[in-house]
Amino acid sequence: MPEFRETIDVVEIVERARSLWRDARDRANALGVELFAKAAVRRRVARDLQPRIAASDSVYETGLAVRLFSAGSDNAGFAATSGLSSKVVRWAVDAAGNNAARVTATAPAESDPVAPARWDLDPATPHPSLESLTAALEAHPELEWIEAGTTVEVIIGAGGWFAARRRLRLWALVGGPDGRLVAQRGIDGWERLLDSTREAEPLIPSSKHADSNVLELSPEAAAPLVAALVAEFHIREQSAVARFGRGWDVVDDPTLEEGLSGGTFDDVGFPAEKTILAENGIWVGRLGGPGTFRRNSYREPPVESACNLVMPAGAAASTPAARWTACRCRVLRISANVWVLGLESPATGRSAERERRWIRARPQAIVGACSARLGASRVTSEGPSVPSLIFDGL
Repeated sequence: MPEFRETIDVVEIVERARSLWRDARDRANALGVELFAKAAVRRRVARDLQPRIAASDSVYETGLAVRLFSAGSDNAGFAATSGLSSKVVRWAVDAAGNNAARVTATAPAESDPVAPARWDLDPATPHPSLESLTAALEAHPELEWIEAGTTVEVIIGAGGWFAARRRLRLWALVGGPDGRLVAQRGIDGWERLLDSTREAEPLIPSSKHADSNVLELSPEAAAPLVAALVAEFHIREQSAVARFGRGWDVVDDPTLEEGLSGGTFDDVGFPAEKTILAENGIWVGRLGGPGTFRRNSYREPPVESACNLVMPAGAAASTPAARWTACRCRVLRISANVWVLGLESPATGRSAERERRWIRARPQAIVGACSARLGASRVTSEGPSVPSLIFDGL
């Protein structure tokens, strides 16, 4: 376990990664080497068994992953491990060389115009102190825990160039019947984020009509469904479908300033930019190729995926009077053609139970039923920035 430190020196991590990359290159027997290094520091306060007692925890972690490239091959060896030492990088190179589970070898080529050094750094804002976080937790009885963190990721390409990224985020968990995560990019204004957890959710007044064919999803409920529908219709090769609902309007914007992830380059070093996926209910494009490679964790190889999905604010003139409102949605893929949406209505009081509903439908029917957007678009803890969505006919 690395020794805990209050902050992360980005230049130190870059120089450490470059040194480890040279060690890896010397051991790789003429194979091309990419190194992905990560360092993260997190500070958390959480409620203990008694409501007014807070337990604190501070963690510093490091890890790395390597891909080994063979000339003329579309696949690469891959391995990942915790730590940033010469010993672990040698192990990773040996494991990647023997790894039968091959991964994509897509990466910038020597002929690609990649700068030798790239920096994409959030401002180095100090984390709130443990005392400040503890006081905030005590002042917000609805919260179970608060966490502030800084992550630094460094990519060293096979040609020796590097790209460094620093991200600061704050998270909090709302407990009770309204249990949900809230999150923001950056540390500034973290108190305002916590104060926002006292707002009623969803923002638009709820309505329960068991026999209504109109479904309203709050932003938090819409976010996982939007991500699933984008993966289905804007990443897979057979993406385009004949009909989208007129409310389906979405872009992927890795450079979004308030986005929880992403940046000016993807997780193998290609430049990243905004991609329009659908506009005014019309399919426009799909995600794939350079600029779209992402890692859920340094322990996982890069794959083509969305980053910061964004839907514009709602333009609907009014809210349907007869509708069933959900503030949570779980997407279950029963098969390629059948999905089940597990929905929960808002709780009407701290002790009230949520009403649950299950909808079984084809993904084509779900995206085709997206008829309108309501209210402002906001960043959700799931990642997508979305408003409330209306689905008509499900």
